[in-house]
Amino acid sequence: MAGVNPPQLGGPQPNLGLLAHGLQEGATELANFANLPVFAQGDAIMQLMQQNHRETQRQMQQMQTQMQQMEQRIVQQIQQLRTDITTLRQASVYNSAARLENSNIRKTDTAIIALHEPTTNANIAGFPATPVHLANRTGPALDRVLAALGQPTNGTTADKKQRLRFYTGLRNTSDEGGSGILE
Repeated sequence: MAGVNPPQLGGPQPNLGLLAHGLQEGATELANFANLPVFAQGDAIMQLMQQNHRETQRQMQQMQTQMQQMEQRIVQQIQQLRTDITTLRQASVYNSAARLENSNIRKTDTAIIALHEPTTNANIAGFPATPVHLANRTGPALDRVLAALGQPTNGTTADKKQRLRFYTGLRNTSDEGGSGILE
C-alpha cells in the first residue's frame, strides 16, 4: 500500500449543521416549484383529464347498459314477430282447409266450418253456423266477423254478406242457379 495517501486529520471538516440547513433550504425551494404557473396548470390539467376519464367511463357504461336493453327489446320483438308469423301461418292453413270444405256445401242447413281469426288463430266469435245464418246476419254482427277476418266492413249489407260468403269459401247463389245457398 505504498501509493495511498492517509487522510489528513488536520484539514477542513464538513459542517453538518450547515449541510443540513442547505438541504432544508433546497427542499423548501423545490417545494415552491408547485407555485409556478406551469406546475399549477399541469396539476389542474391532470385533474381535469382524470375527471374527463371518469366521466367517459361512466358514459361508456351507460351506453353499454342502454345497448344491452335495446338488444333485449329487439330479441323480444323478434320472438314476438316469430310467434305472430307462426300464428298467422297456422290460421291461414286452417282457414284454407276450411274454405275448401265450405266450398262443397250445397244445402243451406249444412254447418259451415268457422274460420279462425288470423292474429290469434282462435275461433271467431259469432261466426255464422250455416249458410242460412249467414244470409240472416246483419249490422254489427256481420261487421264484427268481417273485421275479425281483416276484411273491409264498408258497403251495403248485401255487399258484406257476399264478401263474407266469398271469404268463407261458400258458393254464390248465382253459381247454383239460385237453388242452393240463400242470400
